[in-house]
Order: sequence, then C-alpha cells, then structure tokens
Amino acid sequence: MNNLLRSTKLYLFFIFIAISFLFIRCDKSNIPDIPVNFTIEIDDPLFLDLMVPGNHVFMKNTGVNGLIIYRSGINEFLAYDRTCTYKPEDNCAVIDDKNSSILLQCPCCGSKFSLDYGYPTDGEATKSLKKYNTNFDGTFLHVYN
Repeated sequence: MNNLLRSTKLYLFFIFIAISFLFIRCDKSNIPDIPVNFTIEIDDPLFLDLMVPGNHVFMKNTGVNGLIIYRSGINEFLAYDRTCTYKPEDNCAVIDDKNSSILLQCPCCGSKFSLDYGYPTDGEATKSLKKYNTNFDGTFLHVYN
C-alpha cells in the first residue's frame, strides 16, 4: 500500500511538471527577437503627441513591424511591437481601433489589444503584444530590449 501511494504521488508530480512546462512554453512570445535600442526626445515635433498621457505614436523601421510608444502616465511609457500575435508570419501590423482610443486592432484577423497592457481583448489572438523596455528621464525616452 505504501509503495502504491508513493508511486501515485510520484506520477502526479511528473504530470504537474509536464503541464507546467506546457504552460511556460505557451506563454513565450511568438514574435521574433529583433534588437531594439533607440532614444527619442519627447519635445521633438515628431513626438508631440507623447507630451500628453494617454496618447501614443507609431514608429516605423524598428522592431518587426514598427513600434507603438504609449504614454500611460506622467512618467510612464509603454512600448510594443505592432505585429499581431495571432499569426505573426502574416506580418500584420496593428492600427488604431476606430471605435476606441485605448485599443489597437489587427486589420487581418480583427483581434483587438489594450494600449494599457498590450493584452488581447477580442478576436483570435491569445497572446499579448511583444513589449519592450522603456526608461524616461524627463526629457529623453530610451526604448530597448
């Protein structure tokens, strides 16, 4: 009886470990890692929209399909790759949602993503937009991975 209990516990432990690895693997971003490392001056006329919290800008020629820089607070910025996570191989870049100022939408699959956290709110996508690191010193915003 003791051996049966011990082997059952061991069996359940291995099942738990296997399922844990499955979930860890599923959470991994499916967007390629492209080196991103640039600094912008917030009061540059190209980035004036970023002077006000709640606004965002799209940046081309960086990341996989460009980046979204979003000012979420006075000293807080978020940066995401524009590539939709549903089928990244389709190279669909998210755009502004016509019905909401806080959502982005994929023109290919219709998935919608929150600007606040990058997570999907509607549609086929189940993974969040790829996020990049930001550092703001009051004048310059550094975006990097």
